Amino acid sequence: MLAGCGLVALAGCAGRRTGTAAAEHTAAVRGPGCRADVLNALRNDIDAAYGFRNGAPRINLGPCGRFARDFRERWNARFRDRVDIAFVMAGDGSQCHHVLLKLPDGSFYDGGNGIMTAAALAALYPGSRIDVMTRFDPALLDARSYGLSRSYPECPNYSDATTDRLIDQRLALLPADAPADDR
Repeated sequence: MLAGCGLVALAGCAGRRTGTAAAEHTAAVRGPGCRADVLNALRNDIDAAYGFRNGAPRINLGPCGRFARDFRERWNARFRDRVDIAFVMAGDGSQCHHVLLKLPDGSFYDGGNGIMTAAALAALYPGSRIDVMTRFDPALLDARSYGLSRSYPECPNYSDATTDRLIDQRLALLPADAPADDR
């Protein structure tokens, strides 16, 4: 899992550097407008709200599809560089293991683990494949989420209102730009 701006190639964030120069450069470019820092702070907020089960973030144990849907909607309304929903599928496509987002830089994001590379995601789900939904299809999202309106016994305190509030609070820290018209 990538921890900060210095490791993620997102707009406005630092490139990878080492030593004292890295610390000085990172301090100069990081801050409330750094996408990686904001997204990983959102991950921390989500994990604090819903907790863990046996080390796994509860948000990823059921309501991951709802998180991805709501995050995508809010992000794409605010930013020109869109995010897409992605599915971690069994190698044969028979079942969906996880729903998350593909960020504009090609990395992946979920509310429980934060930002990760495709390689890190593949390591979490060996033998799986990643399918990206480039055109939003609510029926496909519902099917691969095993029903978006179901209850979540592994995340019993899940709340759309709490999740949406946390997403909105964190995304508001990033400078908005005009979204593209192809939403």
